Amino acid sequence: MKRIGIATWTLGGDDLDTKLRLLADMGYNAASVLGNFLEHTSPDDLSAVERTLEELDLVLTVHSNFNGPDKTPDEAKTVTQAERILDWHARTGRIAALTYDAPKIEVSTGVRRVDVTTIRTILARVLSLTPGSGIRVGMEDYPLNTADLELLPDWAKTFPHWGILVDLGHMNMRLRKPRHDVQPLAPHAVENYLSAVPLRIVELHIHSNDGSADQHMPPYAGNADLASAARRLNDAGFDGISTIEIVPAWAKLDSDEVLPAVRKSLEFWNDLMDSSRPPA
Repeated sequence: MKRIGIATWTLGGDDLDTKLRLLADMGYNAASVLGNFLEHTSPDDLSAVERTLEELDLVLTVHSNFNGPDKTPDEAKTVTQAERILDWHARTGRIAALTYDAPKIEVSTGVRRVDVTTIRTILARVLSLTPGSGIRVGMEDYPLNTADLELLPDWAKTFPHWGILVDLGHMNMRLRKPRHDVQPLAPHAVENYLSAVPLRIVELHIHSNDGSADQHMPPYAGNADLASAARRLNDAGFDGISTIEIVPAWAKLDSDEVLPAVRKSLEFWNDLMDSSRPPA
């Protein structure tokens, strides 16, 4: 089944159960929540969420990071959170993917790079907890190519449930030469970018921008070449979850424009994926 969800943490407003029912009415069959959703949902509300997920056949993806309260990597916190999520999933069977922001370190003034050392230690713990659970695990936009993958130890390649979350809005900025310039993309830039990804794509974050900043516009706005992305993903047999990630304030959407944008975004991405799918 094709699963399309939306990042619920950007929408504000109602409790999670109310949001899930509203999204399901629009046609969504998945949703993304933050890693601390279990701690921040009361037992009664969580019971309602569980009933709704089962009744409407919805699944969740969980997006988190490796950081503790002081905003630095915290292995104990990350592992405890993952264990709590796994326990909940063992009871409900409703989590499809657990993804993380790739940790960064500043290597020079204003320049940040992925912190491979932290990935090696903390990701190893999470991956060792999750085999056989049915949950796919990955980091956002890392590794994007074989050079990145080779920086990780060999054990990382032995986990069949390990993949990557690819953010298509970020892709639109990364492909600008120079970065954040709004000039047209080079021919086949999107296809080449996605073809270089060395792992199975377990989830997509789908949004757009004008190439200059991370504006998290609806996918039908901006200039991200999502049509080429959809074609390449279908050609590669993408079977992960597509997650719309709109940030109304950054996209300059008024409050009365948010729900129509959420609905239209689903229709837009559904149409792109359906129209670019190879004949059976």
